[in-house]
Amino acid sequence: MTASRRDMLVGTAALGLAAALPWGAHAAPFDGAAWRRYAERFLLPEGRIVDTGNKGISHSEGQGYGMLLAVAAGDRAAFDRLWGWTQRVLMVRGDGLVAWRWTPDGGVADRNNASDGDMLIAWALLRAAEVWQAEAYRTAAAAIVKALDAGLLVEHAGLTVLLPGRDGFRKGDTLVLNPSYWIFPAIRAFAALPGGERWGRLSDAGLVLLSKARFGGFGLPPDWMALDAAGTVAVAEGFKKQYGYDAVRVPLYLAWDGYRDPYYFRPYASLVAKFGGTAVPATVSLPGGTTTQVAASVGMLAVYRLACRLAGGAGAGGGDAVTVPPLAPDEDYYSTTLTHLSALAAQSLGIDP
Repeated sequence: MTASRRDMLVGTAALGLAAALPWGAHAAPFDGAAWRRYAERFLLPEGRIVDTGNKGISHSEGQGYGMLLAVAAGDRAAFDRLWGWTQRVLMVRGDGLVAWRWTPDGGVADRNNASDGDMLIAWALLRAAEVWQAEAYRTAAAAIVKALDAGLLVEHAGLTVLLPGRDGFRKGDTLVLNPSYWIFPAIRAFAALPGGERWGRLSDAGLVLLSKARFGGFGLPPDWMALDAAGTVAVAEGFKKQYGYDAVRVPLYLAWDGYRDPYYFRPYASLVAKFGGTAVPATVSLPGGTTTQVAASVGMLAVYRLACRLAGGAGAGGGDAVTVPPLAPDEDYYSTTLTHLSALAAQSLGIDP
């Protein structure tokens, strides 16, 4: 996995099922029609999700997100296509983990895993096992979780942390970590499995790291951070020193796991308050604070709207401070996915997306 990963980078029955899922019992903002539109654009017949903003590649993250959305929509046939392609094409490493990157002209182009992709796939399998009462999904999920535990969970500076991939993230006595790989609701699900104690410690460590990883005037987490043996957190060298396309998922995953404390969401509300609900930049350099001229995507704005609703207090602006335009017909894979995930996270909290 390269340092520029992100830069490279059904009907009423479904509505009823979505309402019964663990992420909420309110009217589903992500419904069968939304899923059908998503699948028509990004899910190919063979079962791979196409990253339309990244030269049409596919990756483990996309497969995991697609599987989660298929479960939410109650589309088991699509789920099985997604899982089948993932098994046949990406699970080639031999250690139970998933090769992260596949290209249309070369097949598997990077055999390293991406831990967030593995986690998303395993979590989707657990959700599918619960919804469709299929033990085979649970068995497959448990195997991926076990492989992650064995190879990617490490003890460092008194914390249980998650390596972003098996290879390339140890720099002497310093680890390079990605805050957005702490997918808190997935970690909670893994901690509930037999022998899942280390996952509970991973969740605790994530909160500790996020309290330390507050950089620049807004107190934002970086896309990539370094953790040394003394427990000091810094913006990682060798990566773009910024908050942006990866770290925007941090408040999404916190909200999806039920966190409501404004402490976790105020940095993002402060960013919105500074630039207004329609002019939020896509990235912020850290610690300097220089902003890009590229505007946040629709999906990023959906995350900010959710974060502002949870931030509370003076200056937070509330969710109404963020205008989220409708998804454009040509909205790319990542922005569209963030939009739908934000809706599911909001639903899990019983609030409007």
